[in-house]
Amino acid sequence: MENNLIAIQDICSHHQIEFKFIQSLEDFGLIHTTVVKKSFFLDADELSKLERYLRLSNDLDINLEGLHAVSHLLNQLKNMQEEVNSLKNELNYYKQLH
Repeated sequence: MENNLIAIQDICSHHQIEFKFIQSLEDFGLIHTTVVKKSFFLDADELSKLERYLRLSNDLDINLEGLHAVSHLLNQLKNMQEEVNSLKNELNYYKQLH
């Protein structure tokens, strides 16, 4: 698992952001960091989330509350899309029976 961890210090340096931004995202429950030997890391899977929130924050000037709302809406949309696909599959199954 530790192979998938990226040091937050490296992320901050690469994206030219402060650790406080990442900490704020974690406080809002938008990303999750890992602490190993008093150093903070981000799982590789969480990096794409961080980069999405960073783009929304920088490009659209969305604050943390807005990022939380956008995240909630995107999760709802994803769930609805999965439900639609499931219903389509079920409908196709019943169409094949007749």
